[in-house]
Amino acid sequence: MKYARVLIEHCPKDATQLFIDYYTGKYRPKVDVQATIGTSPVTNGGFVTGAATAVQSLGHLLPLPYMSGASGQQQTQAKSAADDATAKQEVPAPKYFPPRPRTAFSSFIDHPDEFIVFLEACLKDDNVLPEDKKDICTTLFEMYLHKANEKNKGEQHREEWEARAKALIENNKTAAATSTKDIKPAIESSNVLLLSHLSSFPAGTTLVKEQSGLLFDIFRSYTSARDTRGALKALHKYGPQEPQLYPAALAYLTSSPQILAEAGDDEIAAILDRIDRDGLMAPLQVVQTLAQGGVATMGMLKPYLRRRVERERKEAAENRRVAGQFKEETELRRKEMLDLQTKPAIFQAVRCAQCGGGLELPVVHFLCKHSFHRRCLSSSSTAAAEEYQWGASEEDETRVGECPVCARDNATIRALKKSQEENATRHELFKDDLERSEDRFKTVAEWFGRGVMSVSGGD
Repeated sequence: MKYARVLIEHCPKDATQLFIDYYTGKYRPKVDVQATIGTSPVTNGGFVTGAATAVQSLGHLLPLPYMSGASGQQQTQAKSAADDATAKQEVPAPKYFPPRPRTAFSSFIDHPDEFIVFLEACLKDDNVLPEDKKDICTTLFEMYLHKANEKNKGEQHREEWEARAKALIENNKTAAATSTKDIKPAIESSNVLLLSHLSSFPAGTTLVKEQSGLLFDIFRSYTSARDTRGALKALHKYGPQEPQLYPAALAYLTSSPQILAEAGDDEIAAILDRIDRDGLMAPLQVVQTLAQGGVATMGMLKPYLRRRVERERKEAAENRRVAGQFKEETELRRKEMLDLQTKPAIFQAVRCAQCGGGLELPVVHFLCKHSFHRRCLSSSSTAAAEEYQWGASEEDETRVGECPVCARDNATIRALKKSQEENATRHELFKDDLERSEDRFKTVAEWFGRGVMSVSGGD
């Protein structure tokens, strides 16, 4: 590492690749092989041999034009051998533990392009530890923003590097979603927020807030900056997930004439329609919100109020119709009960309700106006009918003397009545339903009909 900056300064590509190989555990050392010049080895020493060798070497280094053809051939062979002398030969890969990539960060000062190449290569390598990848991702995100803020590079250059920074955060979000709970995301949210703020990168802040579910804070940041277009964009994107954004947007868009003019009447109408459709605000709250800014006109409010009044009129008419039906049905049932208690029952059925054939004695009649052949009833039903007909007690009349046709419906009614009586004493259910209800008056009315307000004997 002593000469790392010198290497990167004079040969940036080769030095960067060397760093990548070394820090990812793929380093392979190479050695120089000295080429042998000549065809026959020297066997005899002495002055003559040394002089011949010196002249031969000098001839290879300084070729003379008047040399013979044989000398020219030797010159060509010598040149080829000299080229081979610089050849590299790989040796077996050494076993070593790659150091942490952050130890090389200081070597890339004033060389951001090579630094980004080094970081991206280390990030893709599977042998890098997770804690080291955390440092790499944070540093790479910072370098992307540094490249995006370079001056005199144009808007396209800035958008390109900001897109790479945004993609890094999105990949970080995907990795955090698919990882286990014990593994933390590669880039901490606090680092993203800090670096985005220092580099004037609002998209990073927005992405972090999206990951944290702070959708209302994203909308509030646009409204604090008086960025109406950004606020509307956030409303359209996050409104379905966060319905409370619509009341906040209504208050913001009607806070000043400039904001209202920038948003337009169509946006106000769409927000009021959504508030009305989902029941996010009461009509009085809508009127009070629009009145606070003092810029909304009655023309903006008329369609909303018209729809609201028409719907409530229809609901009131429907409720009166249903109440009238229930009243008529109740009076009819009371009259039938009174007739059964005070008037004799007249049976005019001519066919058996079980087999459909003509009635023949002996016949069993029920007060529900169903008549049966005695033979068509089962043994249990026959015994029950006889007991009912010939003086069964009043307590057993509803249990024993029961019409087979009406038995199923009567059992359902008895089960519903029993369930209502049991739920009437469970006030925690009523309280829970009342807290979750959007129309509390309707909920109280329903539970009142179930008997939750009734007073049992002795209580």
